[in-house]
Amino acid sequence: MSELDNGHLLACSGLTLQEYALRHVLPLDLLVSPDRIKTGTAQTDLPLMPVAVPDETARAVLAGLRLAGKVHDAGSLCFVEGEVSWLDLLFCDLAQLAPYGFRFHQEYHYAPGTHRVVAKNRLVTQKRNLVGPWLPARVPPPEQHLKYAIYLAHAAELHAGFLFLPFASNDEAEEAAEFLSRELDVDTRQLAAGTPLLRTLSKADTTRLLDSLRSQLDAMPGVWSRFHPDTPEVTVSKEVVFDSAHFLTDHPAKCSNLHGGRYVLHVKVRGQVDPVTGCVLDYGYLKRVVNASVVERFDHHTLNYAGPELAWRSTTEMLSIYIWEQLIDFLPELTELTLYETPQSWCQYSGPDLETWQRQGSQPLLGRFTDPALGHSPWRDWLRTWDDAQHGKRQAQPD
Repeated sequence: MSELDNGHLLACSGLTLQEYALRHVLPLDLLVSPDRIKTGTAQTDLPLMPVAVPDETARAVLAGLRLAGKVHDAGSLCFVEGEVSWLDLLFCDLAQLAPYGFRFHQEYHYAPGTHRVVAKNRLVTQKRNLVGPWLPARVPPPEQHLKYAIYLAHAAELHAGFLFLPFASNDEAEEAAEFLSRELDVDTRQLAAGTPLLRTLSKADTTRLLDSLRSQLDAMPGVWSRFHPDTPEVTVSKEVVFDSAHFLTDHPAKCSNLHGGRYVLHVKVRGQVDPVTGCVLDYGYLKRVVNASVVERFDHHTLNYAGPELAWRSTTEMLSIYIWEQLIDFLPELTELTLYETPQSWCQYSGPDLETWQRQGSQPLLGRFTDPALGHSPWRDWLRTWDDAQHGKRQAQPD
């Protein structure tokens, strides 16, 4: 045999060419001949399936993969993309999608940006295999429990006991939230994360969701263990910078004057390594959340006017507490904030975890001037009575 290929490797060792390259620390450039690079899937390689109603399992799996954003169109073809770290799950999908004529292909492309050959693992079929006279009016929606189990397996992420569920549209997110609440008694919260994102409201909701779909999740390789990981805990950190002005009301020194500076914020998150992604948390998500919740709110603004919580004292201490409460909904694994006002002056803060914060509410320090009780103390009542008495005395005095 002049070169390795997936057919021979799968028959001999059960490995794909990309897995073989990773095992032996070899670049794909050395294993893939030039004529196999950047060649698409030929339509003639794919079967044209008879026009018939696919079985219930195939329909639910395809619907779940669509909801997870894993189904894509390319010309006359449709494909489901998988990751090399979890090919068994892709092969499990393939077994369920057989009525649609899907086939597994490992395709190789030259990536100019990285100057190397990269592989893509796909299930591919002809697009016309997915449509027919049986869709959509004459066939009921696919089985919903399996659909959402497939979605969870391919799209959900677990962080500190909370499941995060991304969607492509608000309608999909709302439909999912309604189904989970009605059918599984699972409450979720929609987060303002730029794109539609649900999070289980509590750890108990996560447990209830996973247990409700356990039979379906157990049938998919590696899924149940991914949501119950036994992997090392690691701390990751992200640094962001914002320029802001502020002043400290009633401060006895120069800080009572309006002054500005460059703040440097370190956000630390600690959690278990995801066995599929190899990450605790995607740095891109971490950056988006911190930019949206902190940088865009404070950069080139006066902190005292950014919100009533900071109007009185925008110290690094108060600012750190406030930032923690803006981030914890999105980052339940948040473990520490370090905020530098200058290279020589900084504050470190570790606040309550998400469940504690949900139970206790916002830190009272931040609500001094938004507390409804403000203005209703006995001393305010005395002052009003005293003012009224003084006003009466002035009116009683002759001109």
